[in-house]
Amino acid sequence: MTLTWTASAPPDAKHSAAFGYCVYRGAPGDPNPGLINKVPIPGTSCIDDLVANGGRYSYVVRAISAGGATSVTSNPAPVQIPPNGASKSPISAASPPLCRGPAVQSRP
Repeated sequence: MTLTWTASAPPDAKHSAAFGYCVYRGAPGDPNPGLINKVPIPGTSCIDDLVANGGRYSYVVRAISAGGATSVTSNPAPVQIPPNGASKSPISAASPPLCRGPAVQSRP
Protein backbone atom coordinates (compact mmCIF):
# COMPACT_ATOMS: atom_id res chain seq x y z
CA MET A 1 0.00 0.00 0.00
CA THR A 2 1.61 3.26 -1.09
CA LEU A 3 0.67 6.20 1.13
CA THR A 4 1.11 9.84 0.12
CA TRP A 5 0.27 13.07 1.93
CA THR A 6 0.64 16.81 1.51
CA ALA A 7 3.69 18.43 3.09
CA SER A 8 3.10 20.55 6.17
CA ALA A 9 3.03 24.33 5.85
CA PRO A 10 6.34 26.20 5.66
CA PRO A 11 7.79 27.37 8.98
CA ASP A 12 6.74 30.73 10.41
CA ALA A 13 7.13 32.66 13.67
CA LYS A 14 4.89 30.18 15.53
CA HIS A 15 5.76 26.87 13.85
CA SER A 16 9.03 25.04 13.21
CA ALA A 17 9.90 23.39 9.93
CA ALA A 18 8.89 19.76 9.53
CA PHE A 19 11.87 17.45 9.99
CA GLY A 20 9.85 14.42 8.98
CA TYR A 21 6.52 12.66 9.38
CA CYS A 22 5.12 10.02 11.71
CA VAL A 23 2.58 7.61 10.20
CA TYR A 24 -0.06 5.87 12.32
CA ARG A 25 -2.27 2.92 11.32
CA GLY A 26 -5.35 1.51 13.02
CA ALA A 27 -8.78 0.12 12.31
CA PRO A 28 -11.33 2.60 10.94
CA GLY A 29 -12.64 4.70 13.84
CA ASP A 30 -9.74 3.69 16.13
CA PRO A 31 -9.04 6.70 18.40
CA ASN A 32 -5.47 5.49 19.13
CA PRO A 33 -3.82 4.17 15.96
CA GLY A 34 -0.33 2.76 16.35
CA LEU A 35 2.85 4.42 15.11
CA ILE A 36 4.32 2.33 12.28
CA ASN A 37 7.63 4.12 11.67
CA LYS A 38 10.41 4.30 14.26
CA VAL A 39 12.27 7.06 12.42
CA PRO A 40 10.53 10.13 10.94
CA ILE A 41 9.97 9.79 7.20
CA PRO A 42 11.67 12.74 5.45
CA GLY A 43 9.40 12.81 2.40
CA THR A 44 5.67 12.74 1.80
CA SER A 45 5.16 9.09 0.88
CA CYS A 46 5.96 5.59 2.07
CA ILE A 47 4.98 1.98 1.43
CA ASP A 48 3.15 0.02 4.14
CA ASP A 49 4.04 -3.57 3.31
CA LEU A 50 2.48 -5.03 6.46
CA VAL A 51 -1.18 -4.99 5.44
CA ALA A 52 -3.40 -8.06 5.02
CA ASN A 53 -5.52 -8.94 2.00
CA GLY A 54 -9.11 -7.87 2.69
CA GLY A 55 -7.98 -5.68 5.59
CA ARG A 56 -9.56 -2.35 6.48
CA TYR A 57 -7.26 0.34 7.84
CA SER A 58 -7.21 4.01 8.68
CA TYR A 59 -4.06 6.14 8.49
CA VAL A 60 -3.16 9.49 9.99
CA VAL A 61 0.07 11.49 9.73
CA ARG A 62 1.75 14.03 12.02
CA ALA A 63 4.66 16.29 11.11
CA ILE A 64 7.55 16.36 13.57
CA SER A 65 10.12 19.14 13.98
CA ALA A 66 13.86 18.62 14.53
CA GLY A 67 13.21 19.46 18.21
CA GLY A 68 10.58 16.72 18.53
CA ALA A 69 7.43 18.88 18.49
CA THR A 70 4.56 17.21 16.65
CA SER A 71 1.78 18.78 14.63
CA VAL A 72 -1.90 18.11 15.00
CA THR A 73 -3.05 14.84 13.52
CA SER A 74 -4.14 14.80 9.87
CA ASN A 75 -7.63 13.80 8.85
CA PRO A 76 -7.98 10.00 8.81
CA ALA A 77 -7.63 8.24 5.47
CA PRO A 78 -9.58 4.95 5.35
CA VAL A 79 -8.24 2.16 3.13
CA GLN A 80 -9.73 -1.18 2.04
CA ILE A 81 -7.23 -3.74 0.73
CA PRO A 82 -8.74 -5.99 -1.96
CA PRO A 83 -9.50 -9.55 -0.71
CA ASN A 84 -7.30 -11.08 -3.39
CA GLY A 85 -4.54 -8.54 -2.78
CA ALA A 86 -3.37 -5.76 -4.99
CA SER A 87 -0.81 -6.53 -7.65
CA LYS A 88 2.54 -6.12 -5.97
CA SER A 89 5.26 -4.28 -7.77
CA PRO A 90 8.81 -4.97 -6.70
CA ILE A 91 10.24 -2.33 -4.41
CA SER A 92 13.10 -0.56 -6.13
CA ALA A 93 15.46 2.32 -5.37
CA ALA A 94 12.93 4.62 -7.09
CA SER A 95 10.10 3.49 -4.78
CA PRO A 96 9.13 5.47 -1.69
CA PRO A 97 10.71 4.13 1.52
CA LEU A 98 8.98 1.54 3.65
CA CYS A 99 6.84 3.20 6.33
CA ARG A 100 8.38 0.93 8.96
CA GLY A 101 11.91 1.75 7.87
CA PRO A 102 14.41 -0.25 5.87
CA ALA A 103 14.34 -4.02 6.13
CA VAL A 104 16.93 -5.33 8.55
CA GLN A 105 19.00 -8.24 7.36
CA SER A 106 19.72 -10.88 9.95
CA ARG A 107 23.28 -11.96 10.51
CA PRO A 108 24.27 -15.51 9.56
